[in-house]
Amino acid sequence: MHHSKWTSLLFALVVILIVDNVHRATMWESEILNKATSMKYNCAPSNIVSMAATYAVNQTAKSDPMAKPKQNVVLLVGPHKTGSTSIQANLFNWLHDHTHPSKLSQSWAWPSPLEDMMDAGCKDIIDYDEMKKFALIYQWTKAMREDDDKEKRGIKCMFSPNGTQIYSVNQYLAIYEKEFHRQWVNGRGLVIASEALDIIGESKKGPRVFKRVVAQLPWHSNTVPAADGSDSDITAVVAYRSPRSKHLESLWHQCCMDKESFEHYLIHLNDRSWFPTHSLDSLNLANQFLKEGIKTLLIDLAGVLVEGYDVSNVIACDVLGAACTTEKRFMGALDEKPIIANAKNKNHTITLEQMQQIDEVIEEYECNFLTMLGHRSLTILYPSALDKLVEKCEGLGDRDLFGVEALKGKIVKIAKKSASGS
Repeated sequence: MHHSKWTSLLFALVVILIVDNVHRATMWESEILNKATSMKYNCAPSNIVSMAATYAVNQTAKSDPMAKPKQNVVLLVGPHKTGSTSIQANLFNWLHDHTHPSKLSQSWAWPSPLEDMMDAGCKDIIDYDEMKKFALIYQWTKAMREDDDKEKRGIKCMFSPNGTQIYSVNQYLAIYEKEFHRQWVNGRGLVIASEALDIIGESKKGPRVFKRVVAQLPWHSNTVPAADGSDSDITAVVAYRSPRSKHLESLWHQCCMDKESFEHYLIHLNDRSWFPTHSLDSLNLANQFLKEGIKTLLIDLAGVLVEGYDVSNVIACDVLGAACTTEKRFMGALDEKPIIANAKNKNHTITLEQMQQIDEVIEEYECNFLTMLGHRSLTILYPSALDKLVEKCEGLGDRDLFGVEALKGKIVKIAKKSASGS
């Protein structure tokens, strides 16, 4: 009888925990759905429900001591100039601070083989700017994408200062694979973040880099012990920045503003075999992950701004499941201000009218991805600029769409108006 009484009490406690968990997950799901109610296209709110359901399952597993927590790999893939440096710096700090109120370090890891490389005596890493330690994943990405031996020499710790090769590419990647595996079998999800992963949107190198990324995840690794998991545990997070012309301008800031004017940069787009179209093309990047069967989350940065949120907090709260207020601030750290890094600016001679014309042609090109926005494996957070894009695309009717090379030509034509004075 005594045993039966305690069994009943234990059962009741478990029920209370599960009900509370479902309530919190339902509130989270409702909040995300509210952000999507303005969407006038088939973004499939059911997709957003399924994202919330995944979160609810994870939380329920954590509340039940008999259940194994659901782990995920979150790929933060940029693209370039969408706040990626700030996002990486903030998440790196939060995931390494075991006393941080977000408690993200309990469930998530930023898998970086920093200690292994330091133990091996890699001076490049020891002297690496403290602020940039999070960027070791960038080196991993470079190792997967570079074919040219000269470019490989720029990868930190692959070569010694005197030029002697320390690791082959496979050996170098194996160091990262080992760290991914170690963190995963210890029960943590992985946050793998590098804007250089936007190369996956590039037609030539992209498919190869994607395959190499997936091949190094714990469940594909030959490392012992064997790790559970599958590619269905991957979520790619892509940011969409607008106005689109400002995204293009920021790419100029990053590479070339000290060498050439914005006008010159635009006029000679077609002369640049290296122009990173994939770094501008967020929707194509999302589409590539969807084609590979990967769950994809698209964050509309304009919508985040409208709500008054910081995108780093949005990822921590809405994607990683940190304990947050409705204003996307951490419980217990309401006054914490996230890092904002790498903001650049420089005046140029391209007029406001030309910038608006550039917006228009980029958005018209993006109408190629209208159908993708309704993909069942795509979740869109904070739609704002994307709502407007859909309205524009629907207004075009049966007009023929154009590809990325034609887009470059149209941008060049707009830029030349300034040069000719017309």
